[in-house]
Amino acid sequence: MAAGLDRVDHHILRLLREDGRMSHAAIAKAVGLSGPAVHERVRKLEQRGVIAGYTCILDPYELDRYHAAFVMVTLSEGDEFAADEPIVARICEEPDVLEFHRIAGQDCYLLKVRTATNRDIEQLLRRIRSIRGVARTQTTIVLSTELEKPTIEVPQPDTDEVPESV
Repeated sequence: MAAGLDRVDHHILRLLREDGRMSHAAIAKAVGLSGPAVHERVRKLEQRGVIAGYTCILDPYELDRYHAAFVMVTLSEGDEFAADEPIVARICEEPDVLEFHRIAGQDCYLLKVRTATNRDIEQLLRRIRSIRGVARTQTTIVLSTELEKPTIEVPQPDTDEVPESV
């Protein structure tokens, strides 16, 4: 079972994934436990890092962030990952960079960016290209988004076993 979680933990995680503001009382009713028992389980899931945090999901269109793009970043010959900390730090400072991944292949990084205009994307690319060690960027503009999940799915438990403490 994933990370030693039982079916009740999985159920709690699925409920919180759907509504991160769901009360412990409502969760308790859904999973058949007391409020304090749910509170303790959630606390343990947080302590173990299974629940990494809580956030609200913003609609980019309502905040004038209409333009999304994926940017491949290639480092200069010999610079690949050797001394990339300053590059990583500079890119991470950019507020329009939503995701930053080290990747295998010809390119070194994959960024997901979202801006108000294409001109903003162009200015962001200029700033990234000006970073010492960045050789080039290649950008793919998103025309439309068919699926974008804010978090991973909660895996199904391997067993129906309920722990003794329930």
